[in-house]
Amino acid sequence: MEVLVSGKLVLLLIVAWLGALAVADIQCGRLEERLLYTVLEKTEPSENPWIGILWADKGNSYENTACSVVIINELHVLTTATCVKRFKTRSGDTTAVAMLGVWDETNSPEEDLACNEKDFCVPGPVMYKVVDIKVHPQSDRDTGDNDLAILRLERPIEWTHWIQPICLQGSSEPETLTNRNLHYSGFNHGDVYKGKGLAMTVSTPKCKQLTSSSVFFPENQLCGYPVKRTKFYPGSALMDIEVQAEKPHSFYLVALLVRNVDAGGATTQVFQNVRNARSWILENSK
Repeated sequence: MEVLVSGKLVLLLIVAWLGALAVADIQCGRLEERLLYTVLEKTEPSENPWIGILWADKGNSYENTACSVVIINELHVLTTATCVKRFKTRSGDTTAVAMLGVWDETNSPEEDLACNEKDFCVPGPVMYKVVDIKVHPQSDRDTGDNDLAILRLERPIEWTHWIQPICLQGSSEPETLTNRNLHYSGFNHGDVYKGKGLAMTVSTPKCKQLTSSSVFFPENQLCGYPVKRTKFYPGSALMDIEVQAEKPHSFYLVALLVRNVDAGGATTQVFQNVRNARSWILENSK
């Protein structure tokens, strides 16, 4: 037992050192190329460090809302408008809380170290109270379009190796998101660990077919056809890759997952495109 505790203390010193290094060199959308070419559905703890979970403060406890959040800067995270319907949106009057730096959603923010059964440890998650919620002004409850919300945090995020922002756009983006093999990441109903996957985006006619939306499909939404049928939480990030000097450089955000649709033997992911909402996001997250 003494050796175990000593080992954890050493690990704590190591993770604190890594966190200090990260603070000095924050890069939005940080990626490691070696992690792009796997079929694993579980991320490494420091992979996709902009992903968090939305919780509700119940007074004496927290309740997991089964929604992911995405860090966009030191005071704001992004999620879907549907995910925050339960919360009051007046400034300073909300019980929403963002859990950041989380890899295993069963870990408590009271833990300095979060360790698995093999004694592999990472820093415990950090809770940030949400003090303001801004829903997209054109959010449509009937059609589901523009399903976006910006959450302002009570205090600035403390950057570490496990908590960093995603890039909001790339320097050279394709005109269309159709027929792209894109990465997504968030938490899901199949595991307690932060997950990831690949989805091929499809055309609007195909999207209507897959979701049985024969008459109407929201203008600013798109469909992804995932490799696996795992149900990811709403708010999970759909990401493209910025390439510089012929090398993958960083992830940037293109959409948020809003729902999963089962049709026959397949699952279709419906995403809210954020590209047309970037000016609104930037203006309301200053």
